[in-house]
Amino acid sequence: MTTNTTTINVIPIGNGTFDTFFGGAPANVQAQAGIQLRAFLLNIAVSLGLFVAEILAFFLLKTNPIKWLRRIFSIRDDELMVKCGLDGYFFIRFLRAIIIIFVPLMAILVTVLLPINYNKGKGNNFHFTSDGSRARWNVAGLDTLSWQNVDPTRTSRYWAHSICAIVVVAWALYRIYREKVNFIDVRQRFLTSPEHRLKASARTILVTNIPSEYRSKEALEALYDVFVDNDDRSRLTVWVNRDYKVLRTLVARRRALRHSLEKEELRVLRLANKKYRKIGESPGTNHKADKPSRDSAVLDDEQRPTSDQAQRTITSAFEQDCSEETQLWRKYLKPSVTSQVSLIQGQDDHWKPISIFRFWASGEKKRAPKIAWLRTEIASLTVRIDALLANLDDEELFKKQNSAFIQFDRQMAAHMACSLVSHNKAGRMSPRFLEVAPHEILWPNMGVTSLGRFIRTCIALVLFAAMLLLWAIPTTILGFLSQLGSLSYSVHWLEWLRRWPSWSLGLVSGPLVSILLALLIQLVVPALARKLAVLVGAPTRSKRELITQDFYFTFLFIELVLLTAVSSSVVKIVPLIIDNPVSIPTLLATNIPTSANYFFNYLIVQSLGFSGSILFQYLRVLYITIIWPWFTQTPREEAWLQTTIPHQMWGNVYSLFTNFAVIGFIFSVVSPLMLIFVSITFSFFWVAYRHNYYYVQRNKVDTHGLLFNNAMSQLFAGIYVMEIALIGLFLLVRDAQNNVACKSQAIVMIILLIITAAFHFVMEQHLRPLYEFLPVTVEDSAVDAERRLLMACDNVEDLLGQERGHSNEAKISEGSPTEKLDGEPPNQPQMKSMSTTAGNARKALSRLKNETAAKISHVQSHLPEPPNYSRRREVADQLSAAIAGYPDELTDLTPDERAAQLKAAFQDPVTRESAPVIWIPQDPAGISEDAVKQSKKYGRYLQYSNAGAFLTAQNKCEVTQPAPDTRPDWLLDWVL
Repeated sequence: MTTNTTTINVIPIGNGTFDTFFGGAPANVQAQAGIQLRAFLLNIAVSLGLFVAEILAFFLLKTNPIKWLRRIFSIRDDELMVKCGLDGYFFIRFLRAIIIIFVPLMAILVTVLLPINYNKGKGNNFHFTSDGSRARWNVAGLDTLSWQNVDPTRTSRYWAHSICAIVVVAWALYRIYREKVNFIDVRQRFLTSPEHRLKASARTILVTNIPSEYRSKEALEALYDVFVDNDDRSRLTVWVNRDYKVLRTLVARRRALRHSLEKEELRVLRLANKKYRKIGESPGTNHKADKPSRDSAVLDDEQRPTSDQAQRTITSAFEQDCSEETQLWRKYLKPSVTSQVSLIQGQDDHWKPISIFRFWASGEKKRAPKIAWLRTEIASLTVRIDALLANLDDEELFKKQNSAFIQFDRQMAAHMACSLVSHNKAGRMSPRFLEVAPHEILWPNMGVTSLGRFIRTCIALVLFAAMLLLWAIPTTILGFLSQLGSLSYSVHWLEWLRRWPSWSLGLVSGPLVSILLALLIQLVVPALARKLAVLVGAPTRSKRELITQDFYFTFLFIELVLLTAVSSSVVKIVPLIIDNPVSIPTLLATNIPTSANYFFNYLIVQSLGFSGSILFQYLRVLYITIIWPWFTQTPREEAWLQTTIPHQMWGNVYSLFTNFAVIGFIFSVVSPLMLIFVSITFSFFWVAYRHNYYYVQRNKVDTHGLLFNNAMSQLFAGIYVMEIALIGLFLLVRDAQNNVACKSQAIVMIILLIITAAFHFVMEQHLRPLYEFLPVTVEDSAVDAERRLLMACDNVEDLLGQERGHSNEAKISEGSPTEKLDGEPPNQPQMKSMSTTAGNARKALSRLKNETAAKISHVQSHLPEPPNYSRRREVADQLSAAIAGYPDELTDLTPDERAAQLKAAFQDPVTRESAPVIWIPQDPAGISEDAVKQSKKYGRYLQYSNAGAFLTAQNKCEVTQPAPDTRPDWLLDWVL
């Protein structure tokens, strides 16, 4: 089980509202032109102080910092791949690639251009204007080291800038090409490695937009058997997806109600035990030694009750819960303390909460305990869900969708089937997707049609354009907050702010505003971009990350680079460009040089403050130690926190750092000092992320390096903007006689722009076929390597079972449910074979769950309970022992269990959904034991358990096992 983790850092906004992490500067970026050296050094000092504090705090947690540092630099590439997957490895490679690009450029351009820009430049010297009068240049601070300091009497110096621009472009294009070639080589070697080839995900494709005549196992086998030896259809496995939206909705509601019920039960437990401790009952009445209820944690999915019998049982239990006065908690609490809910009886005699939007509804009304109503709702939903689970193959209930998973016997067959055209009509049976892991599948998008995908894409683009336009609203509000100090004197209705202490106004207008901005940029915007990716119709989480990367990078590039550089907004810039497109070079040339100082501060904060926070992980420390305990965490939530390893949302992190590199390219010639900051920034991040991905985070969603390839292509955005800006800058240069002095250099840059575009086009056309598909030439060597691995393996059958089950199980987690698998007699009716597949998979997985629960119960029975319910170390040891009882490799399963996993491989997970267990902690007052007993009147429709959870003396939950209804194969998600 994993969770995503996001580190907050400070980013400038589109209209340039903020200048530094701790300041609230005016909105105009150009107002920072000529920044004083003292302010610049102050910004470095503050950021460096924050960095040192974070590094010292991090080293305090390390027993041997020198050994750690040596280990960070000695980690091998193959170790990184194993630890964090190809995406993690290639992100470290991306940081390294940027360092290789910018460090040599820094050495050359800083050495060449800084003396040229500074020596005998404008500075504060006097000059004669066109009308003969004397005036003083106003170039100060860091601007004396940049483009605008070159004196008009020495315009020939701009040839150095032109030559350096050629060097920057040539070196960048060469390195981008080399990195892409290396990406192809590493990706192909990884995908053809024996360990990966044996996985089912390596041999399975997802086909979408399937016409109705091909939406059957037989039809798809007949179509794709050309890719297997001798047209042997037994070598193919096909899962045709079905629309389980109704079932998925019910399951989601039941999970939400389960969460609400567990929170309410825990609230009552805490209140009752608080009263119990005040009363101080004798040890003889302490219920702590009671044997925890474990039997209710094991469910039997094979039993199917009739709906009428179930509803009568549930209604009777609900009435008893409403009138029952023997519950143990009533001994300590008044009934009014518990939450109540207002209900109204519908025409179907079912009690429903009264909605404020339907106050006119008529019917019998009453108030009932919230716990009783939640129990009834969960039990009723269980009956409805079980009825649907018994009819998974009913064509009336669950229509076939226009997508299917097809598994071949060889990896190369899957790549051939995916790369060749499958249908004679345009758009049919396309697009097709490779390397689909089951836990990555987005099941709601399995039925999207070509027309639906086109409409969804148009809507997503419109919404994204609206995001760009409406970005001015939050930035305006934050800009208002950043200037509260000055506004309190200029706006009469804000005069009351003058009574505030100056430090409080500074806190609001500086750090608080910056934190809010960071939350918007790095949490809200990526979340919205990810929603747009799902709206577009992304079928998998890896594809969703690729689309998110495109949306997020585009947003950062437009709002936080271009518009910040020109100190404007989309609303103002777009009409100007539409009216006069030729003005783009002039627009960039006029604004980019004066905005460089703003990005100096930006990169200082990023390189020092952000990289230190990545190592120290102070946000996660604060979350676990301070923020999380404030909330009412249930045993399930506590177990989730204890068993969760952070994972990276790759669409966020690649886009953010690509944007840093783009800034470096844009300002490399105009302000060479920027290269120093970019090089330092990526060097710090390279060390920080090597630590993070090796020791802290793990990778669950993996695009196998495609995000890296996208990021390298997105670097061209910075190169193009640099070239266009230089064209405008050269045309704006005037000599002492006010004549255009650099027309030749501008022509050189135009030619360079054309060459760059041509190189980009040819490179992409040349390499694109190799980005995703494997060439036939690697097949022989891959087969030989696979054969050597099998011969070297002590137990070939275990390896084959593990890896092939791997892949099939990888798809199990989330594929289409009820299709006939290979090996079944071809003369059986399709409906029967589908029913058998779904039914057998559920039964076998249910047996696996029972066996796993028995193992956990056996482990728990041989472990001492936590002394005084509060010993964290012993609790952690017991939790680790319980987790060890779950299978984490397919070789841990019996052949029948492994076969069950294969049958369920690409079935929608809701088809294997079992009834939930309401998990509450054991408590000294014995309230949980009484709740378990009270729930038995609902029969099998509502299950309670207090096994492995304890309520401490501080009313906090401690757990010594995962939730009782946890999937028995949940650990296998990491190896699928």
